[in-house]
Amino acid sequence: MQTDTIQRQYDEVIAQHYDLDPQNVTGDSLTKATQHLENTGNLTNTSEPLKVLDVGCGTGMFCERLRNQVGMNIDPYGLDLSQAMVDIAGERIVDMKLAVDDAANLDEHFQSVAFNIICTHFMTGFVPMDVLAPKIHSKLTEGGYWSFVGGTMGGFPNLQKKADLKILKMIFGGKSLDTPSLVHNPEDEADVVAKLESHGFEVCQSETFEPEVNFANYDEFMDFAYRGGWLTPFVEQLGLHKLNRTSQAILNKLAFPIKDNHRIVLALARKKDQ
Repeated sequence: MQTDTIQRQYDEVIAQHYDLDPQNVTGDSLTKATQHLENTGNLTNTSEPLKVLDVGCGTGMFCERLRNQVGMNIDPYGLDLSQAMVDIAGERIVDMKLAVDDAANLDEHFQSVAFNIICTHFMTGFVPMDVLAPKIHSKLTEGGYWSFVGGTMGGFPNLQKKADLKILKMIFGGKSLDTPSLVHNPEDEADVVAKLESHGFEVCQSETFEPEVNFANYDEFMDFAYRGGWLTPFVEQLGLHKLNRTSQAILNKLAFPIKDNHRIVLALARKKDQ
């Protein structure tokens, strides 16, 4: 998927709605990620601020949680493709050093800084783990931590089935999802662990989180999937964001309500000592 398309989607559609988190999937995932860092036992009582880089920092939610909810002493940095998201992060965390760029260009930013923690949360849909991993490894201190949170290819199985229903394809132009062209998510938890280990990390903790999502109708689905950012590329590929009221009514009758679940892998990995 082209970078300028992703950037437009976040700048124009997602940024102003992102923090609403209508089904609490983002918030619940980040809570688990903070718990992983707390479980290490050696990151919450440091005299010197921990240098934390949030790659794909969005609106700054995670660094805010580390500082205000966990009480972690941090020196925060952030990188995000969306200027609109970065603007919100800067207002939320006034001392956060921020850059706007593709995460694939991570190594071009903050070059003089060695980080204690680097976070990539819901980033690997756009930038594959194998691209991110060596860049993250080189920017971490010895023994530094990579906090990983990412969706998998098995997420939203019921929605995927609905998208392939023949009657819906007939009504809405015969379009099908081309998932591999839109996202680079890992297959599952085992895939994430294998990739981390192959790039010089030891996995301290990992889990698969399957939050339930429920959509009573088209509007609830669009709040989550399109404006919330979870499935924006898929919605645009199918043209669901352009449906008129008649088409929305047909979709409500044929496809909703929908009960589904995401499949998210969370992992905390430590850079192995050389």
